Order: sequence, then C-alpha cells, then structure tokens
Amino acid sequence: MAQLVVRAGGGDVALIERVLTGAPSDRPHRLVTDAHVAQSSPRLAQAARGAGVPFMVDPQTHYLQDTQHDADRWAQLAFASPAALTPGDLLAKRAGEALVAGVLEHQLACGATALIAPYVHIERADDGWREAQIALWQATGRYLERQGLRLPILPVLALGWRLLERREWPATLTPLIATLETNLAVNEIALAASRVAAGVTAADRLTCMVAVIRELRAHWPVLMWQQGELGDAALAAGAEGYECGIGWRERCDLGSQMRAHRKPTRRGGSARPVYIGALRASLPKSSVEALLAADPAVAARLTCLDPTCCPSGRQALLTDARSHAIAARRRSIELVIKPAQPAWRWNHLAREVTEGLALADRVNLLATSTPGVKRINTTALRATLSLANSRRQTLGRRAA
Repeated sequence: MAQLVVRAGGGDVALIERVLTGAPSDRPHRLVTDAHVAQSSPRLAQAARGAGVPFMVDPQTHYLQDTQHDADRWAQLAFASPAALTPGDLLAKRAGEALVAGVLEHQLACGATALIAPYVHIERADDGWREAQIALWQATGRYLERQGLRLPILPVLALGWRLLERREWPATLTPLIATLETNLAVNEIALAASRVAAGVTAADRLTCMVAVIRELRAHWPVLMWQQGELGDAALAAGAEGYECGIGWRERCDLGSQMRAHRKPTRRGGSARPVYIGALRASLPKSSVEALLAADPAVAARLTCLDPTCCPSGRQALLTDARSHAIAARRRSIELVIKPAQPAWRWNHLAREVTEGLALADRVNLLATSTPGVKRINTTALRATLSLANSRRQTLGRRAA
C-alpha cells in the first residue's frame, strides 16, 4: 500500500487531532514533524499514538552544514549547533558518536515510533559529506547495538540533483548503499533528492531521480522525502510513498532550507497556501480567492468536488483547507497506484498532468491582467508530463 507521510507543524496540532480521529481514508498513513516542533508540541505524538499512526521526528541534521542564528529554535536543541560544521568535524569519532546519541535520544524522548538516523546533504562526490554520512550511519549502527534498540530505523539519503546521474553512482550511491547493508538493519530508505524540480533540465533530473528510485528498490522500499510536487511521479516509478507538508514544504530544496536559518525570520505572515489537486501543488490563498472571483471555469477546476471532504464547495478553499490537502493527496495516491500495470499508471498520470497544465496555463494568462492572481511555476508539471509520456510509450512497446 502506498504511503502518504504528512509533515505537521506546531500550528497543526488541533488539525491533526481532528484528522486522526476522523475517517481513516482521509488521514495520513504516517506523521512526521521537525525536531524542535516535536519538543514544543507533544500533543502531536500523543494524537498519533492514540490513533495508531506511526510518528517520526526529523532531526534535520543537514542544518549543521550551515550557520544558524543563535535564537533559531532548531539551533537551541541539545544536539544542534548554530555554528556550521565541516565534514572533518563529524568524522571525528567522538563528535559523530555524540551527535548520533543526541539525535536518537531526542527522538525517543519525543515519542517517536521509528527513528531517523542523522543525515547530511551530499551535493558533490568530492565535498567530504559522503564520508561524513558513512561515518554517521556506522555510528548509528553501533549506538543501536549498544542500547539494544529494536525500533525501525529510517536512513535519509540526501543527494543533490547532480549526484542522481548514473555516472555519479560509483562514487556516491554505491558506497552509501553498501554502508547501509553492512551497518544498519534497514527495512526502508528515504530519498531526499534536492532541486529536482528546478531549472531548464528538470525533466532530465526527474528521469535521473526515477533511475535512483529503481536502483534503491533493489535493496529496500523507497520513501520520497519532501516531494509533494513530484510525489505521484515517484509512486508511478515504484516508490512506496512520499512525504510533504500541509499546503507548503512540497518541494525538496535542502540548500535553501539550510540558508533560511542564517537570520531570524518574521513569525506569522501570509495565510497557509491551498492545495489544488489538479496542479499537485498549493497556491497562495489570496491568489485562489482572486481566481474564484475572476473566472467561473477556473473556479470549477479549483474546487474540490468531494462532498465528504469539502461539503461547502469553493467556500472550503477560502477557510481552513488543510484537512482537504491531506484527503486530496490520499485520493490522488490511490488513483495513481490503482492500475495494475506500470504503463497504465503512467498513462493515468499523463492524462491528469495534461489537464493540470491546461489549468496552470489558464491561471498564468489571468495573472497578466487580474489583480491578486499569482503565476504558477509549471516546471514540476512539465517534467512529470515529459517523463510520463516517455515511460508509457517505452513500456507500451515492451508489452507489444
């Protein structure tokens, strides 16, 4: 069964409590939250435990690779540091062991039912972070053995888009896989593929990401990390599920995440974006409001037509649309994996994305003349369509 893993924030506590006591078909299969949120919002773990939903705490240890401002909530955690570390810092055995112990003990204290090993963002084969990741996984294995812990362990393989290319595998992917096979009893791996849906080469990057999914699947089931926009494409390619936020944090960009914590940011701000199923992404609420008023045809495409999810129709998009985001993603996942044959899955995805692109193009046309309407970045959709068309044609020829 394909899995939707939802990342909840501190402002989502009441929502999660409500969703997890509602219809099983409208709730996530698993819940994850940031390390500092798990500490400040223990009701998230309690709600997950009460509903029998697995709960994870993301240590986000790739933040150690960049400077974090002193008042940052993550930087104030016991295992964290506002100062940027180098690969050499983590290759020192005592430092690596201390980080592993601190990260795993924090997750246990916060009620995690599965543990996420410390991970770093590996952007180049020669930047030293591959060696640091290997050392951290080795230290994680030793810690689990010493403590006699038998909880599921989830390694996150965080790769920059360049390392997804097959020619880079011998220097990076191959030794990382070997390290996991010899040091950790892994039943699943998470792939955080950074900046795939970016730039003019997004279609090529997505093709490379799918190849990595297939390579990893030869060893373990693959969970895509922070890939809301490309989640359905990953599922069609054989991934077991994907993780993303509720209305935001739908695209994996690890470098930007790290840099975002260098200076204090203003709390509050704009309303939560609204998830639009046809676009496989969320739009600013102000833009949705302007579109609903500007174009009846577009309004009809934006509106969720499931009466059990959004009984008030378009009005539901203008109030609290967070539960809609979860339920809509669940439905989309089920539709993608429903076809028995891979070619049929890609065919379904191609049809859906074609319709989504038509909607996005219409919105972008309105954005040129309608106040309040924001343009939609269609890079992820176009990359998905390119891959879906290629895969369904290739698989169709093989079947014939």
